[in-house]
Amino acid sequence: MKLTVLGCYGPYPKAGGACSGYLLEDKEIKILVDCGNGVLSRFFQHCHDINELDAIFISHLHPDHMSDLMVMKYAIGIGQMQGKVKQSIPIYLPSSPKEDYDRIQYNDAFVRHMIAEDTEVNIKGIKINFKKTNHPVECYGMSFEKNGKRLVYSGDTKYFPELEVFAKNCDLFLCEGGILEKDITENTPHLSAKQAAEIALNANLKRVVLTHFWPETRPYNLYAEAREVFPNILELAEEGKAYFI
Repeated sequence: MKLTVLGCYGPYPKAGGACSGYLLEDKEIKILVDCGNGVLSRFFQHCHDINELDAIFISHLHPDHMSDLMVMKYAIGIGQMQGKVKQSIPIYLPSSPKEDYDRIQYNDAFVRHMIAEDTEVNIKGIKINFKKTNHPVECYGMSFEKNGKRLVYSGDTKYFPELEVFAKNCDLFLCEGGILEKDITENTPHLSAKQAAEIALNANLKRVVLTHFWPETRPYNLYAEAREVFPNILELAEEGKAYFI
């Protein structure tokens, strides 16, 4: 499987950047994971025809993870009316907040599927499972597995021990870790770089890609904080870069 980072910032992008969005591919399969601000434009740099898209998975309905669905629905819906888009795109997402869930639909652009912890999806041989995270709105981490190789995406979350179990022994852990430990408070709904590294260490992981960067934080400082904890392959997500699983 190949994972291309389309956007890696939150809760807003830096100049020239985009919020959370990732393109997962395997041969003829194309899956979009999250679709925050600026992601649709990046998507079209890699997929010239939206008919190539097999499915969309959304971790939660905060704008930095789903706001470009508000324009993607027009790209699909208008394309359908013009005969250019052949079918509705399956989208898997939480059902709450309800007002955001309802706003996503436009004509027949999407076929919506609500997700929960016990949901299991199979997209052309890629098996997807979910883990509810600790975030102010309903949010899910995701596991993508094919041919014995597994990618786990944390979504947005505070630390909770079950995430270590969910990610255990995966081949690549795409984990939010975009703020420094010194900026974490009891009410911070995100992981620090140090916490992400601790999860990876406890989950017996060999490779971690940190993502969801606060635009004001220097990436090197995030890397240095995580490196103090995690001795194995550690990378910072780079927009446009592909990671192979």
